[in-house]
Amino acid sequence: AQALGAQNPATYSVAYYTTLADAEAETNAIATPEAYVNTATPGDFTIYIRITNTATISRCHEIAEVEISAEFLPDPVINGGGSNTVCYDALTDTAVSGITLNSGITAPGYTFEWFLGGTPIGGTDATLVTDLPGVYTVIATGPAPLNCESLLSEPFTVIKSGAAAVRPGETGYTLTNYFADNQVLTIDVAGFGNYTYQLDNGSPQTSNIFTNVSSAAHTVTIVDANVNSCGTITIIDVRTVDYPKYFTPNGDGYHDTWNITGLGNEGTTTSVSIFDRFGKLVKQISTSNESDGWDGTMNGRPLPADDYWFTIEYREGDVTKEFKSHFALKR
Repeated sequence: AQALGAQNPATYSVAYYTTLADAEAETNAIATPEAYVNTATPGDFTIYIRITNTATISRCHEIAEVEISAEFLPDPVINGGGSNTVCYDALTDTAVSGITLNSGITAPGYTFEWFLGGTPIGGTDATLVTDLPGVYTVIATGPAPLNCESLLSEPFTVIKSGAAAVRPGETGYTLTNYFADNQVLTIDVAGFGNYTYQLDNGSPQTSNIFTNVSSAAHTVTIVDANVNSCGTITIIDVRTVDYPKYFTPNGDGYHDTWNITGLGNEGTTTSVSIFDRFGKLVKQISTSNESDGWDGTMNGRPLPADDYWFTIEYREGDVTKEFKSHFALKR
């Protein structure tokens, strides 16, 4: 109707073509002009309009050219500069690092609307600095004068992670099968990440459980295993619950006292009763300080080299247990 102006549409026909040759030959007319999409030529292009007087035998016609300026829709693609992670403190649940999201559009003249979980969050720039995890999308509009609005971008997911942390008042681990050769060490820490666990110089593993842990002081390394790792922590002086098979109280600084190892680390304080071979109680010691053990004396007098027996009542988890065995005093 706009092409005809005031002319009677009953006596005139209008057809649209992509080339002048087609317009002159009346071939390859655009079938649905109102839905036409130019896929062949990017940027500016020309449409040819043929107006024909259908009331005359000669079908008089005119061909007009219309220059069309095509503005492609902006196409935002969110990226996080190689990261998709925000780091949080495992104990306070507060952010310790954020992320800068980029719309992927660097040309001037655009405005932006950012969304988190489908809800507008107020960002209007090409980049968005955030420390909130979730699913982000963005719409770009521009440039003037057409100000075309893009489709909603593909979603970009920001994940929440963080370095592991030992909870206040805890050791970060528990032990089971006290005094056995196959003690089990279970790491129990706070955190939001996917972690790997390494005992001493062993291979990292995704399980937080170590079996057949030897009697010694160990170090556990816990790594945030996300591609954009938030950090690593170590738990030192992890000891199994065991007892020395002998001690040598000769004052040389090596094996001078005897005590149960590991119970102090477990947060369990109990006493050990030590007896001579005749069943006489010679000493009671506490497990709270391993270095403050039995020095091989009774009432200040050195006892002879011999085998001595001990008994200890302790709690393993929620179960009260008793253990008895013997060790050697060597002089």
